[in-house]
Amino acid sequence: MTDPSALNAARKASRVYLLLVLGACYSLGALELIFRTGTFYQILAKGFTAVPVAAAFLTRRLTGVNWEYTLSLRVWENGKVWLFSAFVPALLIGCGAVIYYLSFREQYSGVCRYGMLFGSAASVEVKSPLLFLLVCVLISAAAIPLQLLELGEEIGWRQYLLGFQVQRHGSRKAVLINGAEWGLAHLPLIYFGFNYSLDNIGAPWSNMALMMLLCMVLGVIMSYVTIKTRNCMYAAIIHGAVNVIAEVPVCLSYTMKNGLLGPNPTGLVTLLPLIVLSAVLFRFMPEAERP
Repeated sequence: MTDPSALNAARKASRVYLLLVLGACYSLGALELIFRTGTFYQILAKGFTAVPVAAAFLTRRLTGVNWEYTLSLRVWENGKVWLFSAFVPALLIGCGAVIYYLSFREQYSGVCRYGMLFGSAASVEVKSPLLFLLVCVLISAAAIPLQLLELGEEIGWRQYLLGFQVQRHGSRKAVLINGAEWGLAHLPLIYFGFNYSLDNIGAPWSNMALMMLLCMVLGVIMSYVTIKTRNCMYAAIIHGAVNVIAEVPVCLSYTMKNGLLGPNPTGLVTLLPLIVLSAVLFRFMPEAERP
């Protein structure tokens, strides 16, 4: 039986958090749209990870509603979930890139021009795609600094907001709502060309639609490990690993542009393995205890 007071508190905290996060993102997006200086876009891009955690702490202070889930760096205490988080989503992104380049062979260059990520001309010839994929997965799994950086988003969206949504809606409905709202927060960035080429058909609206899909797919996966362990660090591990390997596929293309189908997992073809994983996890989503 649900506790009405707990549900009211969860509803209030959810609304305040979303008002703060979406208000910040869309206000900066609107200012960039008006002035077109690039300044507000850069503030949003560089501060995007910090906004959710700041909103979570401020919401807690304003409403007095505490965290539902925890944050523990002792991820080795659940080795199976750590292995899953560190390797499986990244490996599936690699598999998605293989599917993309098998489908569009003319786009595969055989050279990884990774220097584009750092503003240089550095590149490496890919003699064994399978070995290259495995190395990228290992690097993404070991990217601990980036995983810790992604805690900014995960503390806000999964550790704080998700718990309230589970209380109100149950696990399955909550993870879909959480992923959709997380996607909405990204849209001001995507509108200005973040993660996608503005040369895509229907851009920026088509890019924005795909980002919504991506966030809901990844949101299911990261919410699953959070609900299962009640620890948002595993979601941060997935987030960090995905962000490392997600930019690699486009570095292997001739065009160096990320389209609606790929080669990065922001495209539909490369995203397919993650869609399958999210569907399976959604089917077996643990039903968290409700008050």
